[in-house]
Amino acid sequence: MIPLDRGRRLGAADCGLGSGRGGGAGREEGSVAEEGSVPEEGSVAGTLIAPPGPGPFPGWVVLHGITRPGRNHRSLRQFASALASTGARVLIPEIRHWRELDLAPEPAQRILRSAVRWLAASPGTESGGVMLVGFSFGGPQAILAASDPDFARELKGVLAWGSYADLERTLRFQFTGEHAYAGTDYRQAPDPYGRWVVAANCLPHTPGKEDAADVASALRGLAARAGDLQIPAHDPSLEPLRQAMRAEVADERKELFDLFAPPMGEKGGSFSPYMARERALSLIRSMSAGARAAEPLLDPLARIERITVPVRLLHGKGDVLIPFTETLALADQLRPRTQDLKVGITGLFAHSGGNGEHVGVWSRIRENFQFLRVLRRVFEVS
Repeated sequence: MIPLDRGRRLGAADCGLGSGRGGGAGREEGSVAEEGSVPEEGSVAGTLIAPPGPGPFPGWVVLHGITRPGRNHRSLRQFASALASTGARVLIPEIRHWRELDLAPEPAQRILRSAVRWLAASPGTESGGVMLVGFSFGGPQAILAASDPDFARELKGVLAWGSYADLERTLRFQFTGEHAYAGTDYRQAPDPYGRWVVAANCLPHTPGKEDAADVASALRGLAARAGDLQIPAHDPSLEPLRQAMRAEVADERKELFDLFAPPMGEKGGSFSPYMARERALSLIRSMSAGARAAEPLLDPLARIERITVPVRLLHGKGDVLIPFTETLALADQLRPRTQDLKVGITGLFAHSGGNGEHVGVWSRIRENFQFLRVLRRVFEVS
């Protein structure tokens, strides 16, 4: 095993905590961050945040989403630090592909499994398995890993936060803002970041769009810039870059580019009149089919027969990247496959992985410190 290098002691500012109301009692002044490597075909960078002392403490492995800062995202570190302040050892492995906006589920599976095994065997971690947490795109991957009976022995439970059940249905929301559950229809303006990332990965695999690598590259550039700046992808300040990226797309494919990235108005880009709805829906169907053929693990539920560890699903009702109805649908599909499933839809938080305001939910962790205790107590897995 490759030990993590000892880092610095964290204080209240790192945890997003303070002396104001809602801070609560805990170890918020004592958590320690360690930077180093986790063995996985060599090594993978990781950050371990833990309370002081030998322990043993409950172990949590937290997967960042498809986001440029990766494990170094300030809000994610605040979440991990605050969780550690409740008496947990929290490991955030670096998934390089996700930082580069590559969906890459197979490498991610190897990394998350290595991280879990490393933490479970690490001195100071409580025996009996660790908790695996997947934010956003990482949620279904965490659930898939937990369905492996051999690997599940290393787990105490799995938590998917802000995840999806069906890629095509999620894409439909990312284009149209429409979603539904149990006969109730919902609509809200989606952040285009999600469809940019999916297109960057999946458009070249779409039947009839194999020559659209320039469109995929331009959309990847837009998403990367939004991620680097940590601003919502519909921010009007991205319009000059959108125009520059569009100029690099072949004339015959500019209309396709506009379907994904329409001009951004005062409110960050509207979908009318730039979006041809029926054309978009047709593209969603073909792109989803091509993506599943190229990367079957993008829709992992079909591979899951049974999960023997507790499953916890959580979603913010205001999510504009993946709608909360996807977690409700995910629960419906998982319920026959596990005996211990709990679901929570909350109005406290928006999306938990991505950019700007959507990962900034933990910037208010001081006011919501008690939620961390609820997370550990109500889910009864740690």
